[in-house]
Amino acid sequence: MSKKIIIISVFLSNIVFASVLPLNISQNNANTNQLNTLSNMAGLNLYKRGLDKKIAQQKISKSLQGDEYTNDLMAQNITENFAEITKEDIVTHISNSALYEKSVDLSSYSNIISLVQKSNKLVLDKENLEKIQKISLENTKIKSSYRAFLLPCSYV
Repeated sequence: MSKKIIIISVFLSNIVFASVLPLNISQNNANTNQLNTLSNMAGLNLYKRGLDKKIAQQKISKSLQGDEYTNDLMAQNITENFAEITKEDIVTHISNSALYEKSVDLSSYSNIISLVQKSNKLVLDKENLEKIQKISLENTKIKSSYRAFLLPCSYV
């Protein structure tokens, strides 16, 4: 009888703790993902360079076009197509542009060219320019498909 009680209590405790643990892990991942967004990383970069945190975030939000999710996807697309360009290069480009109050759109061909030029890691030859054009088109599709996803459905 006591053996059955111990087995049942162990079984129930496993069920209770197993259901609580994934919730905590997912909350920690969500908090980590919010900290690692491009705008937060660029704001931190400006803060490390001497700007006040609020002012740095304001400059980034004025400069960086689009929302967090699409910007992260577009940055990932750039880093996947150009192994030489890192996320830190993109963050530096965004923070420098925000410092000089220039607009940054990661789907823009000219902004991606500027990013590649300022990284000094790639030569802008015909092959890389074609790759940049492809990335720009893909990032434009990412931006437009995410916008379409967010728009409310209209019923006829």
